Amino acid sequence: MKKKEINEIMAHVAALSDEKLEEEYYTAVDNCLGSQVDTMIERGYDSVDIIEREKHEKYLSEYADMLGYLCEKRNIKLWGDK
Repeated sequence: MKKKEINEIMAHVAALSDEKLEEEYYTAVDNCLGSQVDTMIERGYDSVDIIEREKHEKYLSEYADMLGYLCEKRNIKLWGDK
């Protein structure tokens, strides 16, 4: 993830309430579950498309991790730790 993207995420998160941040975190985690890359390889997709998908999935995972970290910093309890 690029520094510019990180700064944009930090600015976006700063404007969110704790409830909205928690909701966005769970959505981000849901979005990064599972990978389509193996299916794309099996179906013979172009390697450029596969590489782009890998990058996108990596970004989604990093985004979810960052939101999780920011939730911890705000002392937002996740996954039933309330």
